[in-house]
Amino acid sequence: MTPPPFGEDTIRALATEESFARGKSYFRSGAVSELVRRGDVLTAQVEGSEFAPYVVSVRLRNGGVADTRGVTETRCSCPYDWGGACKHVVAVLLKSVAKPGEVVERLPLADMLRDLDRAALAALLISRAEEDPGLVLWLEAELAVGAPDGFLAGARRTAVDPKPIRRQAEALLSGRNSRRRGWSDDVPAIDEDGVAALIDKARPFLEAGDGRNALAILEPVTEALVPAWLEQADWDETLHEFFPVLGQLIAEAVLMSDLAPGERDDLMARLDVWQGELDGYGLDDHLQVAIDALEQGWDEIGLADVMAGRGRTWPLSGQGDWIMERLTEARLRVLDIGGRAEEFLNLARAAGRHGDHAAMLVRLARVAEAAAYARKQFRSAEEVLRLSQVLKEAGQIDEALELAEWGLTLKAEEDRSYGIVGLARWLRDCAAALARREPALTAAGAAFEHSLSLDDFRAAETLAGPEWTAMRARLLAKLAAAKHAHDRTEIFLNEGRIDEAVRSVDVENVLRNPSNTVLMRLAEAAHASHPDWVIDVCERMAVNVMDSGQAGFYELAAQWLEKAVLAYDAAGRFDDWIERIDKLIEKHRRKHKLKPLLQALRPGA
Repeated sequence: MTPPPFGEDTIRALATEESFARGKSYFRSGAVSELVRRGDVLTAQVEGSEFAPYVVSVRLRNGGVADTRGVTETRCSCPYDWGGACKHVVAVLLKSVAKPGEVVERLPLADMLRDLDRAALAALLISRAEEDPGLVLWLEAELAVGAPDGFLAGARRTAVDPKPIRRQAEALLSGRNSRRRGWSDDVPAIDEDGVAALIDKARPFLEAGDGRNALAILEPVTEALVPAWLEQADWDETLHEFFPVLGQLIAEAVLMSDLAPGERDDLMARLDVWQGELDGYGLDDHLQVAIDALEQGWDEIGLADVMAGRGRTWPLSGQGDWIMERLTEARLRVLDIGGRAEEFLNLARAAGRHGDHAAMLVRLARVAEAAAYARKQFRSAEEVLRLSQVLKEAGQIDEALELAEWGLTLKAEEDRSYGIVGLARWLRDCAAALARREPALTAAGAAFEHSLSLDDFRAAETLAGPEWTAMRARLLAKLAAAKHAHDRTEIFLNEGRIDEAVRSVDVENVLRNPSNTVLMRLAEAAHASHPDWVIDVCERMAVNVMDSGQAGFYELAAQWLEKAVLAYDAAGRFDDWIERIDKLIEKHRRKHKLKPLLQALRPGA
């Protein structure tokens, strides 16, 4: 396989520092096997703590591009769910980059099936279904909501049957068809991805304004989810997150459906019961938006006047809670889907949803009005970014860039500077792609000044060209003056500013991480100019590892001591080093994996 056009830095950006380090260790240990690529999908198995290997799937965009967007989706059968890619995904990606020759290229599934006729496809499915009961339930649910594009073409659309949806939801929530284990070896893992996919089947119906068929999917899923969640409420970490989603989608479906009074009362009664059960476990009001949508619909006092443009504030009191905000959002979605643009604009403006109002103006080709409204009403970079993206998607490039430049002038609170960073990065990349040098440079500087990240520093350097000398001095001054900057040490080190790099290190904090490659590079670079500091840091790092008895890190301890040797020599204290290493050899003489590593560091070994 041709090596993917991204490297270790890209993979590192997908995961936490700990997951990346552990994934790298898995890769080096040879834990990754069965590495196969089918089109833009990469799959592999990774040996882990379970008897059976974990199964990893990675979807690449356009074969992989040189940024984190090259990886569009990652999945692993492990239970990891703490942010970013897991260590198994990291290991697979590292192997695909380092050893592309071991990636087996195979036909994408679509190509494999393209020439089969209907009878052959049916035979394949039937054969597999006899061995996999879960496939039958999945097929029932799929066919209940509508066949795939081109299949059963011309079939009459009938009402969705909720019974197969309920059966599939119960199977996914019971984990009875799952090959993974959950919180206990005796408990199968719930297929949360499958539950999410089942819920998503209601979205096309909502987009088509078909609330009844959407409800035929959402109701049975909710009915199955409530008792399943109650059984594991004491240890659940993520399953409860489905309830607000279901509440919001049910609210939309209700608002676009002409339900009879009996149907409305029946659904409200069931939602009340479900919400009451959730209340007892701390999930207050997760389904309340759907209950309010049933109870109030479009008849709330004053709502008709506001949508007709005769009211300036919504809600009428001027104050609303988060449930009211969710109900307003559902009403706006239904107005949008129904093509009721002016009512949408009036409600969005009255409710203070200025981003929604401006975006609708763009969709109505009222671009100048949208830009003027944004400059008057927007107060955050996040709002500006969203509208700039809408403008760009609508082909209004100049207006998008001009609005984004204006957005960079908004004052950002210290704890919300991430909004400016996102806007600045977007403007930098868009302007650079369009050869708009001035806004690209302005945005590049703003991105770094608010993020102080290595990636943004490098991006600014790439764009600046001959202007880099002056820009570099300004950005480094900003970095030096900042209270906090995660990448400060690495940037100063890369720029040859060794004094600043050394001063930036919080030694007591970094000692907790003996795998700190930046600090090790700094120790090597500073051994002549700051020998005493290097000796202190490197020996403390090594001692922490050696005294902890972590045999797997002994080679790392030896690497720290190698840097200490350089500093002893630069300081003219080589005799002190010989005395020091002899003491360490004696102290750790019983550690058979460590002793030879220490002996190799003694002169004359």
